[in-house]
Amino acid sequence: MGNGRKAWTMVRNDVTQKSGWVAVIVAAGRGTRMRSVVSKQFLPLGGKPVWVHGAAVMDRMEETAEIVVVVPRDEVERIRREVAEYGLRKVTAVVPGGRDRQESVRAGISALSGRAEWVMVHDAARPFVSAELIRRVQTAARECGAAVPGVPVKDTVKRADSAGFVEETPERSSLWAVQTPQAFRFELLWRAHEEALRDGYAGTDDASLVERLGERVRVVAGDDRNFKITTPEDFAMAERLAIEAENLSTGRPLKRSGRSADQAGFSGRSGGTSGEPSFGGLSIHKGGNAMFRIGQGFDVHQFAEGRRCVIGGVDIPFERGLLGHSDADVLLHAVADAILGALGEGDIGKHFPDTDPSYKDADSGELLAAVWKLAEERGYALGNLDCTILAQRPKMAPYIPQMIEKIARLLNSETSRVNVKATTTERLGFVGREEGVAAMAVVCLTKA
Repeated sequence: MGNGRKAWTMVRNDVTQKSGWVAVIVAAGRGTRMRSVVSKQFLPLGGKPVWVHGAAVMDRMEETAEIVVVVPRDEVERIRREVAEYGLRKVTAVVPGGRDRQESVRAGISALSGRAEWVMVHDAARPFVSAELIRRVQTAARECGAAVPGVPVKDTVKRADSAGFVEETPERSSLWAVQTPQAFRFELLWRAHEEALRDGYAGTDDASLVERLGERVRVVAGDDRNFKITTPEDFAMAERLAIEAENLSTGRPLKRSGRSADQAGFSGRSGGTSGEPSFGGLSIHKGGNAMFRIGQGFDVHQFAEGRRCVIGGVDIPFERGLLGHSDADVLLHAVADAILGALGEGDIGKHFPDTDPSYKDADSGELLAAVWKLAEERGYALGNLDCTILAQRPKMAPYIPQMIEKIARLLNSETSRVNVKATTTERLGFVGREEGVAAMAVVCLTKA
């Protein structure tokens, strides 16, 4: 261990400062759960290897200064050829990994030709990472030094003892399933790895090494599509998503890949595609085993003195607030009405009447959560949500990203399924006269 730390420190002292983000893509694993002859990150997906998908997204981003790819020692030369084949201009090195992921990340950072202020670490087996998600994580990291994407845990979680008996049921509202890329101030991640190496500590991810230093790590909204390919079933889902993305971009009808499990390199069952038409990851089964429902909502609240201005779950600084029995969150009310409409359950006034004193000054986020619980109990998930805020003042644009994150969290969904936009009415009507704010929402619920 002493020799390894010495080499690590020597490399650290040799690097020089440069601008931009650097990225380490970890593709050195030999996962066994795939039951595949070829490692999952090198399987062909949508016409190119799995690892190339995420690398290509980062390569196209202006913020990216340099990418290092970490692979098994016997794959180095082949992956270098693939770098050239797929035109990854910002990949400066392909290097062999170590005995475990942590050692591989150290190898990747050590191979950087220069040192930026910020660094990202991404799992190569997450091919559907988006530039939007990457920028969201980067923004949070710049604010606090370290950030990771995550999605809310949807299932009940149990902690059991060695005999299998439940010891605890943690409150899931504070639990997140963490994804990559994880983003850090370069010096912070470097120090975390150095101290872990010195102490012989093995963490579950890079964030855990940073947390060990006593540093805070922020969790931002991830994306359900940014899943990690681990099993043949995961790969079957990835194939479907890749096919849909290609077909939607080209305008061709949706179709199945037609590839067999053997062609994909699996030695076991692939769990392949059904061959039925689909859209956005939802299969539309001809037999009626799946369905979708659409609802629309509209709400309006007038301005009043001495009230908070709460819209989309976000407190907006303004000289007036909105008048209502609850906190008068006009956007969340419209969303709740849209969901209730899709369910055929009337409107928000039916479920939370303004004649009931228990809802006086109620948090509309709690009301929306109750409405969404009703949808989930009936087996529905969020397909997508589109909202429009009508307001002359205050300006909504600075607060829309926060609104999207808040709503996505309340609906146990990822931000990519929630859209919020705002417009004025060109000084026309009650909105134009600055008498109040209105909101509209359209929702699509999906059911398997």
